[in-house]
Amino acid sequence: METKSYEVTKQILLGAEVPQQTRTYKPVTHAELIDLTLGGIEKAGFALDTESYTAAAGGQVANGMFTIRNVADSEMQLQIGWQNSYNKTLTLKFAIGTRIFICKNGCVSGDYGAFKKKHVGTIQTFTPQAITDYIKSAGDAFQRMQGEREKMKQIEISERMKAELIGRMIIEEEFIQSTQLNIIKKELRSPTHDYGAKDSLWELYNYTTFAMKEVHPTLWMKNHIDAHNFFVTESGLIVNSMNKEITPEEESRFTQLELF
Repeated sequence: METKSYEVTKQILLGAEVPQQTRTYKPVTHAELIDLTLGGIEKAGFALDTESYTAAAGGQVANGMFTIRNVADSEMQLQIGWQNSYNKTLTLKFAIGTRIFICKNGCVSGDYGAFKKKHVGTIQTFTPQAITDYIKSAGDAFQRMQGEREKMKQIEISERMKAELIGRMIIEEEFIQSTQLNIIKKELRSPTHDYGAKDSLWELYNYTTFAMKEVHPTLWMKNHIDAHNFFVTESGLIVNSMNKEITPEEESRFTQLELF
C-alpha cells in the first residue's frame, strides 16, 4: 500500500494563513522559526546541509528538519527539528536528533535541552535566545546519541525479543500503528538497508523509524521521541539483565513461564 507523503516546500509553509494575535494567544510564524533556526545554526558555527518540511491542515501544523554537515560521522549527522501550529492543537517544540545517511531515517531525542512552549505570554521574546542557546548545545547531544547507537549495536536480540518489543511498542507505548507494523514485518523478512549490526537492538530501532517516515505531522515529533526513549531505556534494561546474577527463585519462575 502506498503511503501518503506530508512533505511540503518552504513556500507552502510561508503561505499558510497566520492567525490573529489575541490577549491569550501569540502566534510564532513558521517564517520566524525558519529564520531563527537558520540564524542559530550559523551562530553555533554549524554548516547547514539540508532543510525539509512536513505539514498538515493546509500548513496549520508544521515540522521543520535541519541537518548539519559538519556535525556527523560515517553513519549519521546531527538534525535539529521543530514543531509548530497555528490552530492551537500543539505547543511549539524543539528537539535534537540525527539523520541516518543510508536510509534517511530520523532519530529524535527530547532529553537534551528540548523545550516546549505554549503560544502565550512572553513566547515571542523568549524564542530567539532559547533557540540560539539550544542549537549551541546540539554538538554535545550528538555525541551522546553516538554513544547510545554504539550501545544498541552491541545488544543482540532474538526473534522472540523482537516480537515482544514490537508488541509493546504497539500495545503499551502506542507510537506504532498497524500500517507501520506491516512495514516493520517486511523489514524483518527482507531489510531495505544494512545497518551494520544484524539482529541488534539498533537494527530494530532503524526498522521502526523507517516505518515511521510518513507518520502524520501532528504525531511526528512525539512518536519519534517516544521511540527513542523506548529503545534507550530498553538498551539499559537488557544490559542490566544480562549482567545480573539470577537467583534460584527467579530461575524457577522463568522455568515455569517457559511452560506456557
